[in-house]
Amino acid sequence: MSTDEAKDAYSARAREVTEMLGVQVSAADPNRAVIEPWADTVKGRILDVGSGTGRWAGHLAGLGHSIDGLEPVDQLVDIARKSHPAVLFRLGAIADLADSDDRWAGILAWYSLIHLGPDELPNALATLRSVLEDDGTMLMSFFSGPRLEPFDHPVATAYRWPMPDMARALGQAGLEVIGERWDGLTPHAIMLVRV
Repeated sequence: MSTDEAKDAYSARAREVTEMLGVQVSAADPNRAVIEPWADTVKGRILDVGSGTGRWAGHLAGLGHSIDGLEPVDQLVDIARKSHPAVLFRLGAIADLADSDDRWAGILAWYSLIHLGPDELPNALATLRSVLEDDGTMLMSFFSGPRLEPFDHPVATAYRWPMPDMARALGQAGLEVIGERWDGLTPHAIMLVRV
């Protein structure tokens, strides 16, 4: 699925997405146990890629982290800016970072690469690597499974990536996997990578 197709799908369903995700991170959200400790290790600015309603960027900013959001859907950027006025939310896609002089010490890519198939993911990872500081890390979540395949996601077609395939794609982009989690029982996977 192309980035534009995913953007159009989220634009058409921005209200539903907001209702589904909310604008705040719940105290009971189990992902806090993964994202918060990682953010504490980042020595500098963080970029929340595909920041959506701004909930994670706003949450981490509230914990004292310097963080920017990047989101291609203008309706979601508006919601994020209203919900978290202290955070800078940029309207744009990963491809828009290609010529950027900005660098971040950490990148949070929390389910933000899920709509990229094998033709698009390599360029996106290379672009993210190009804006990550040399000692930086990226925490990412995605859907995994035994084979690379598209599936019906509530908003737009998404992909399941086998762990070895994702690790290979990251390696080709110049990123090294230093931690991973996938229990094989659910499609939810996490990887921590560094330059």
